[in-house]
Amino acid sequence: MNNPQDVPKLKLDAKKWGLLFDVRRSVRYHDRRRAFFEQLHRITSLLTIVMAGSFLFDLGKDGDAADWLKYLSAFAAACAAIDMVIGFSKRSNLHADLREKFAMLEIDMVTEDNSDQHLQGYLKRRLLIEKDEPPIYRVLDGLCRNELLIAEGYNRKDHRSYFFRCNRFQRFTSQLFRWDNVFSA
Repeated sequence: MNNPQDVPKLKLDAKKWGLLFDVRRSVRYHDRRRAFFEQLHRITSLLTIVMAGSFLFDLGKDGDAADWLKYLSAFAAACAAIDMVIGFSKRSNLHADLREKFAMLEIDMVTEDNSDQHLQGYLKRRLLIEKDEPPIYRVLDGLCRNELLIAEGYNRKDHRSYFFRCNRFQRFTSQLFRWDNVFSA
């Protein structure tokens, strides 16, 4: 089943397909947020350990510690403090949990009956999951939308109006700023 044409397509009306698309986009979104926070936590932990050891080693030597090492150690301490306050690993776990809930909803939508009665249940489950979500980073959400559109077989050339557009700076800072006023499909 390596060929996309071999994968059976679901027969869904527009409303059901839209819900499934949104759930799949949410899986991608939370996966990216989880990976972002995991990476921040790893970098902060590594920096803290390396710099704490280097600073202590330098203090043990005769003479003063190099100024650059003091500043770098202060930076590492600040990063560790930010990690403790913001809780990168805690946020990573939140997004991993949300991703898992959306993925389970997707599995149920694909494998269960797609009647209108089930659709109402899926909508309710989605809303229950979304109530636990932190505010959405709009550019990142748009980028996940684009990624999913491509995965679904759409291309930018023929379906330009479906794709979210942003500039490189917004793309680069999509995990840092919410860019609330920038959503256009």
